[in-house]
Amino acid sequence: MRRRWHEVILMAPRSLLALAISSLALLPFAAGAPATKAIVGGTLIDPASGRVIEDSVIVIEGDRISAAGPGKEVKIPAAAERVDARGRWIIPGLIDTHVHFFQSGGLYTRPDGCDLRAVRPYPEEIAGIKKNLPDTFKRWLRSGVTSVVDVGGPFWNFDMRDQARATKAAPRVAVAGPLISSVSREALDLGDPPILEIKTPEEARALVRRLVERKPDFVKIWYIRRTPEDVENFRPIVRATIEESHAHKVASLSMPRNSRPPGLPSRKALKYSFTW
Repeated sequence: MRRRWHEVILMAPRSLLALAISSLALLPFAAGAPATKAIVGGTLIDPASGRVIEDSVIVIEGDRISAAGPGKEVKIPAAAERVDARGRWIIPGLIDTHVHFFQSGGLYTRPDGCDLRAVRPYPEEIAGIKKNLPDTFKRWLRSGVTSVVDVGGPFWNFDMRDQARATKAAPRVAVAGPLISSVSREALDLGDPPILEIKTPEEARALVRRLVERKPDFVKIWYIRRTPEDVENFRPIVRATIEESHAHKVASLSMPRNSRPPGLPSRKALKYSFTW
């Protein structure tokens, strides 16, 4: 399979600081550069086979990798621009499969868990997150991550995905919309909540149809198990969500969560189920 050229990573051997190959990271790939390029001399790691290829060559035509392997076996087109990668390690781009773009990772990003809105109002936090999206995209690339999966957020998640697709220095982004849930989080509701409490199968189907209009990459189900009865009570909603999603050829991700049983960290109470 031919990979996109920005889905490989160059790593300095000592600092192990990953650098995504992109127009942002490597000047030779700036606008107006030759359509064909060759990265030569680096040590190429192939995780699929476990091969370590020293003195490698990677040929890039347009935005696709057309050839990769030992330098003595890969022919470099005469017109290709050469990028010297000697002393560097080259790996495929990394994938982060659990992110939330509506969260900054800072102290003020989840007032439902740590309420510091008296210090920084939540609308101000969200406005800052949206404003900083271009830099957030670049941070992923600078960290070596070329694909991310946002597993649930407000409807503006879809606008964020569109922005990423229109931005040259951005990872590939797959998204879900608001979580179909057994609970609500009023502190996160600014008119476009990331978590929606669904009480009937009909509500679930209606929300899936709204989501389908925005072409989600998948639909997310997230519910809390406080008592054994909670699972059975929410099961019809889960079933309706999955059936409606599949009817529109959209995958669904179910993430049930125990309400922190005694002695068990909450993260160990998570289970995932992906269906399509």
